[in-house]
Amino acid sequence: MDIQALASRLDRDWPAGLTSATTAQLSSAGLGPRRLAMGVKCGLLVRLRHGVYIRRTDWENQYPSQKDMLRLLAHCQATKAKALYSHLSAARLWGLHVWNGGPVVHVSAKSALAGDSAVPGVRVHRRTLAPELRRRITHGKFGQVRVTSLEQTIVDCARTEDFVTAVIIGDSGLHRGARLDVMLQLLDGMAGHRGVRAARRVLGALDKGSESAGETRMRLVVSDMDIPQPDYQVWLRAAGNNYRVDGAWQDIKLALEFDGKTKYFNYQRTDEAIYEERQRERELMEEGWMFIRVEWNDLDNPELLKRRILAAIAAASLRLK
Repeated sequence: MDIQALASRLDRDWPAGLTSATTAQLSSAGLGPRRLAMGVKCGLLVRLRHGVYIRRTDWENQYPSQKDMLRLLAHCQATKAKALYSHLSAARLWGLHVWNGGPVVHVSAKSALAGDSAVPGVRVHRRTLAPELRRRITHGKFGQVRVTSLEQTIVDCARTEDFVTAVIIGDSGLHRGARLDVMLQLLDGMAGHRGVRAARRVLGALDKGSESAGETRMRLVVSDMDIPQPDYQVWLRAAGNNYRVDGAWQDIKLALEFDGKTKYFNYQRTDEAIYEERQRERELMEEGWMFIRVEWNDLDNPELLKRRILAAIAAASLRLK
């Protein structure tokens, strides 16, 4: 079978509704081992892990974070979701915002000799967790998957990930209902363990009002600046409506807003969200408010962003004199 014929066969017979598929699912669709091996060899298929495949066209259309999630789901498929997922993997399965997390699959097990301990791309954390720190949650077509509790997941990430990544996960977890007192109790029981001090710093920086990774990262970037600091998650009233802005210098009517694409895509249809955002901004501007809009790229150049903010503060202050 030539490459063009195989490509047509893959498009025609790929199991409906599946982005990635197991060897058994593909075999049932008439795509046996020989065709799969040929598909990988000629670049039509990507093997996510042993026994799980995705078409290369589908793979290349994914964002890096989506590829990380697909690798995790491939592990779920290959192992029939028998592992106890923890750390970044549990955060992803809980639906938390994971920024800059990387592709490694994290599982927790009693023994370092667990079956995944020597598998590339899988990290096994050797420990025994009490039953109340484990959960079963429903995740799409996989049904029930085993994960660490929401609070344990956040604490694990706070101990092991960099500060910004951990705070983004923690903010998202608080927004989902994680309890800060429970997380602090978990840390109290880990006195002397590696990463506890870093985790306390992470928990001290959390804000459950943050609704996106971009909002959290913007808050952390601005908090490091030697400038007058805004209040966050501020409710304002205009034209008889109540609106929340990400940050605000209320005395000079200057608002700070994160304007990243994912903030829109995560919550509403894009056209509706953008329309409502612009309507809100217009009504607030008619009440005398000015706006600083921040995008993902701005966060990579804090000095330039700082100059923009200081210029906006000066203009807003001068306007009110």
